[in-house]
Amino acid sequence: MNLKDRVNSIQLRRSWDMPDFRLNICCITLREDLALLPLFLEKYPKSKVCLLLVLDLLGNSPEYISVSTAGGTIAVPVCGVKDIKRIAELEKVIFCKPGAAGAGMVAAVLRELAVLGIHSVYLYAGRRGKFGVRKTLPDFYRQNEASLQKVYGLLADDASREAYAARIKALMTGNAGYLPLSAHEEYYHPLVRPEYGDIMLDGGVSDMVGVQKRFAQSVGEKGCVFGFEPIPDMAAVARKELACFPQYHLQTSGLGKTTEEVRFAYLRDSSHMAAQNSEEENSVLCQMTSIDDFVRKHWLGRVNCIKLDVEGAEMLALAGGRETILKHRPKLIVCLYHKPSDMVDVPLFIHDLAEEYALYVAHSSCMFTDTILYAIPRS
Repeated sequence: MNLKDRVNSIQLRRSWDMPDFRLNICCITLREDLALLPLFLEKYPKSKVCLLLVLDLLGNSPEYISVSTAGGTIAVPVCGVKDIKRIAELEKVIFCKPGAAGAGMVAAVLRELAVLGIHSVYLYAGRRGKFGVRKTLPDFYRQNEASLQKVYGLLADDASREAYAARIKALMTGNAGYLPLSAHEEYYHPLVRPEYGDIMLDGGVSDMVGVQKRFAQSVGEKGCVFGFEPIPDMAAVARKELACFPQYHLQTSGLGKTTEEVRFAYLRDSSHMAAQNSEEENSVLCQMTSIDDFVRKHWLGRVNCIKLDVEGAEMLALAGGRETILKHRPKLIVCLYHKPSDMVDVPLFIHDLAEEYALYVAHSSCMFTDTILYAIPRS
């Protein structure tokens, strides 16, 4: 199937809009979100909640929950995750919080449901808002058709082509619900991931280092990870958290095209390079280095894996690593979600630099974040 037809055929997997007609439903929730059930029944009075799947259900829990509605009190059967097969024939509605916490819970549930072949659900957050929705880019495909077609043709498997087409549909519609979730965790494609004994460059750390600890465990005592975080305050926190992993070496610098000082706007979830004379709040002057300069300076005899999640500077970091990529042919794990243009620029840069790389795309969340290009030499 060509890209245009594929984009047009992509179906919505996670919808915030339930149809207003009678459905037999299973509501999936955490105990703390049970208060959403009466609100849901009030909004969708025609639907019948046949089962309530409580994800953190403990032993000796009730078999039914009584819920007061405008039409009276109803008793809803309750089950836990161990009985997940009971929900197969029902429409699924996941109760969730807005933001990253709710999206993370939904992603975990969807991976459980995928085992049963279930990929489409409704989402409900009461009056608390939505996640995975943003400004539309309706002309994105038309304006970039030739380049998008080229990248699509370069992708190594159908799962990658599906994820790539779904990303285009999501950008055009402003709805991340079109994006399929990968079965594997973020940064860990079955063919392209940190492995035991690897020397790895980890571009983009922040002060939340759960992923970095996972990288250190993956390369083991025979491997080595060099992490790069340009914002001094974040680097200080990360260094303290990673002190128990001697194979992880944190650098207070970022990865860019050249070795220089640049100004960063220091924000919780969206730090980014700013103009040198920027007046943005919390801007700070930071040290940058290129991959090639770092590898030469530290006399690295091999580089096995490079991960780049550098807040929209992925193309700059790749340009600063041409020599290393050509010489060492590392596995490449590069985020595509910071800028729409990276959907074209990143894969074509890698292909034009070294055509023997096989390219894969996967998405790992229920939001617009975490669409990643994975690349590995075919030989």
